Amino acid sequence: MPDLPMSWDELLRLEPQPARQEIPEELRGYAPDPVPTRTIRRVERATAPAAAGAKSDRAAESVTNDGYCPPWVATSPKPARRRFTPPPEVWHRGERLNPLYIVGPDNRTAYNDLSYPWGCVCKITTAAGARGSGVLIGPRHVLTASHCVDWGTDAAEKIEVHLQGTVAAATTFDTAAYAFTHISGNPSSSTVDEDYAVLVLADRLGDRFGWFGTKTYDSGWDDEGFWTTIGYPGDGAFGTQFPTFQNGVWLDEDEFDYGSGRAMTTNADVKPGQSGSPFFGMWNEGGTQIAYAVAVVSAEGEIFLSGNENWASGGSDLGRIVRQARDENP
Repeated sequence: MPDLPMSWDELLRLEPQPARQEIPEELRGYAPDPVPTRTIRRVERATAPAAAGAKSDRAAESVTNDGYCPPWVATSPKPARRRFTPPPEVWHRGERLNPLYIVGPDNRTAYNDLSYPWGCVCKITTAAGARGSGVLIGPRHVLTASHCVDWGTDAAEKIEVHLQGTVAAATTFDTAAYAFTHISGNPSSSTVDEDYAVLVLADRLGDRFGWFGTKTYDSGWDDEGFWTTIGYPGDGAFGTQFPTFQNGVWLDEDEFDYGSGRAMTTNADVKPGQSGSPFFGMWNEGGTQIAYAVAVVSAEGEIFLSGNENWASGGSDLGRIVRQARDENP
């Protein structure tokens, strides 16, 4: 009779067995850490901080939050590109074959650069493994999309600053999450204009890497290629562990959206992993170039019967949620 392993039916009839002894002291450092938790803040618009001398019309109010570039961080108008390992060659019957490729132009470029503002990029992973992008927006704050946050649990999101492959410049977890609207799943036509959130970090990583400010998007900027976006693609074209950038991007605010949250279309090339990526411009302040985010990547698809487009979320509420998170968690 051969020595056979137990069958699946036999295994299913067994009861789980507890550990037979405690972990030895010298091995306890390898025990898994408990899952960090964080609190959730659903912010009412009526209680959100307004700008000094603000108009009564919140939709018309312009909200600005300062950005910061530490003196020990270099600045660069364009990031250093990441060096790719040459792809393997595929041959069949003596003929070289091309692997699958993206049809049409793809203007994203992978980069590896810790100078400001490029080193402020963040990859966000929920406890359930969902992934998104964000950017440092304060000394211990990250701006992302609301739908990148798991609002159904108190399990914290993991934030990796400037992740390159398996190595991040810094890693931490959030201790609180702020949003006006908690969006689960894909944004809809009624929520695409308020798809942003701010995560409060356990560590003051912005002091080390700098952070972006925010400005309220002005429709006078429509269709002008002022903007750059950075984030982590989810399509694997560049590897999902490496950031990409695209500059010369335009935004076009929806002319039928009059609220303090605003939806806008964009010509940026984005994939789901880039949800929460900032759209930002650079302003010269006393000889130092400071980045200001005006919107975040929200959704792709047909909204308001517009045809298939990429959508971003902005408006004065984006600045308000950043300000409140900063004020309450300095």
